[in-house]
Amino acid sequence: MRIAFALSSVVIGLIRKLSGANITISGEALPESPVLFVANHFTRFETFVVPHMLYEKYDRTSRSLADDSLFVGALGKYMRMLGTISNKHKTRDCIIVEDLLSGSADWVIYPEGYMVKNKRITFDEGEFCTHSPEYEGPVHTGAAVMALKAKILQERAKRNNDEKLKHFCGKMDIDSTKIDKTLTIKVVPISITYYPIRPGRNRFLNWVDTKINQRNTRIFEEIEVEINLLMHAHMNIRFGKPIALDSYIDTFLEDEDDIYEEQKVHNFIDAKRKELTNDMMQRVYSQMQIHFDHMFILSLMTMPTLKVCPSYLRTLIYKNARSLRKLPDHNLHSELQREVFKLILDENYEPFVSSLEIAVQQNILYKDSDGEYLFDRSLLEKAYPFHKVRVKNTMQVILNEIKWQKDIVKMAEENSHYTEAELKVDNFKHISKRSWNYFEREYIEHKGQKPSRDDKGAPIILFDERFESGIVFSHGYMAAPKEVETLARYLFEHGINVYAPRLRGHATDPKALLEVTALDWETDFERAFIAMRQVCKKVYIGGFSTGGLIALIHAAQYKVDGVIVINSALKLHDLRVSYVVPTLQRFNEMIAHLHAKGIMEWVDNWQTEQPLVNYHKHPLVTVAQLEKIMSKVTKTLDKVTAPILIIQGDNDPVVKRESARLIYDGVSSKEKKLLLLPRNRHSILADEKSVEVFEAVFGFIEK
Repeated sequence: MRIAFALSSVVIGLIRKLSGANITISGEALPESPVLFVANHFTRFETFVVPHMLYEKYDRTSRSLADDSLFVGALGKYMRMLGTISNKHKTRDCIIVEDLLSGSADWVIYPEGYMVKNKRITFDEGEFCTHSPEYEGPVHTGAAVMALKAKILQERAKRNNDEKLKHFCGKMDIDSTKIDKTLTIKVVPISITYYPIRPGRNRFLNWVDTKINQRNTRIFEEIEVEINLLMHAHMNIRFGKPIALDSYIDTFLEDEDDIYEEQKVHNFIDAKRKELTNDMMQRVYSQMQIHFDHMFILSLMTMPTLKVCPSYLRTLIYKNARSLRKLPDHNLHSELQREVFKLILDENYEPFVSSLEIAVQQNILYKDSDGEYLFDRSLLEKAYPFHKVRVKNTMQVILNEIKWQKDIVKMAEENSHYTEAELKVDNFKHISKRSWNYFEREYIEHKGQKPSRDDKGAPIILFDERFESGIVFSHGYMAAPKEVETLARYLFEHGINVYAPRLRGHATDPKALLEVTALDWETDFERAFIAMRQVCKKVYIGGFSTGGLIALIHAAQYKVDGVIVINSALKLHDLRVSYVVPTLQRFNEMIAHLHAKGIMEWVDNWQTEQPLVNYHKHPLVTVAQLEKIMSKVTKTLDKVTAPILIIQGDNDPVVKRESARLIYDGVSSKEKKLLLLPRNRHSILADEKSVEVFEAVFGFIEK
């Protein structure tokens, strides 16, 4: 059988590569003992994929049951080679129990008994139930029965009464000599989740359609859905915490004679099978991976109105995603483990657009005469043909998967009571708090203590709900929010909200820069921009030096009301940054493979104009990130269309004055202004003439 598994692994591996299948494994470590795996069932290919992944990742041989109709021709022969047996096999229970007792193979069982295409699971009268035309009622208890039988047989074997054991095993057609007394049989729940589930034509389906007329048939639906899942979805196989069977039989073992009385054993197993089945399925269903589609449909279902404003829906989903991370013991898709703040910023945020499209395609959302979305809740409650529901009402399937998890539904219902305005203020406060937490965590890591609230690296957030305009303004490379504090307070005193973020790696320790990238800095700025967008009608962005370049990157991507860049470092006087340092960096990277030390790993900055704010040195490797920022700005300048104010000191010792002209000529803004000031310092926000700069910035915003 192992040879068959090895050959099968090659074939399935090739199919995965050709189809682009994205299959991941997560969860608990697997025990070394024999395992009875119990899993939910949604697709046919799970029968092949789960044993394949167990063999490929863990070198475990596992067998499974399959529908009797599959055991025909070459497919049937192939499945028998892999040790798969029909669910109607006369001695299937004996084979499973003997494999577990001998440790010769693990088993994968699907207690639901069929593919639950509608994912409609309920908990009725103390039992998990499935609902379909094929079967309406409790989840099958056969897996629990076999697990308990195997455990009791093993306990009998440990008592060393060979005659009684042989007699009992003989009645079950089990070879008692194969029982390994040292093994500990366990049950491991498996939760299988797919994301995204999207029906639609695919290449294989088109080919089938040209060869045979199978439209509107069950096989056509299965090809459409399952091939799309293989080609375009992420399949997560989650192993739950192993279930030890000892706790289920401890009381039964108190009387040693009971274990040899067949009727008492039968009665005991009959009494315990539902309890064990519920425990298994509770763990299976509770560890289903929660993903964006769940948040989308749950937010839609709990909205207080049938008229759907996309901006409100986005804001509500973001709130629900935040709240979800606070709930314990849930398996979250990687997308939801991170901050999904781009959802409320980017109109083209792919997961939202995809969910919206499928909802519109299947008429769950439709537009009225005014072009506004309306929600047809009845379609999510409508009964669809079981073998067409995955195609005709995909969102209903996704809702069924999540709605039985009461704590998540309750969370969504509570959040739906907030107005959009209340949600936005809450989001603003949350993002502001997160910014401080990032700073505090990095500060503690490098300095061993908590920072004070007035530390130079503390993000500056000045907010008054009466002000309609706000600005996000970033400090430069090697600096800190303190660098722009005077400008921030000036603007706030003149009625403008201000958010000055801290770029990661700054204002703690120069070594912190070793751990960050240009993308991290963009994310820090983006987070602040989203926060300000939540509470201000008009939002301007800008920055000093490198901070101005990051603002330009965002102005090229998102709609803003204006851009302000001051001494932005597109061209530098320092030859080391533009040529020598990158060259040394490449050399250092090359010799790193030889485990040797580089020529130069740190660059001095001891002559900084602001020694109390700036680092006195910075790592060579980080200059490469600065280069990435400059390169990205150069490539995207023409996408900046918002009004822009460019301020540049004409004798800046760090940034060449031509940098301002390059920005001015490169942007596509109709309203643009270049202000050259007679300055001999780079830090023009902190000199005696800084008020002139402040007035220019405020005047631009006011205009």
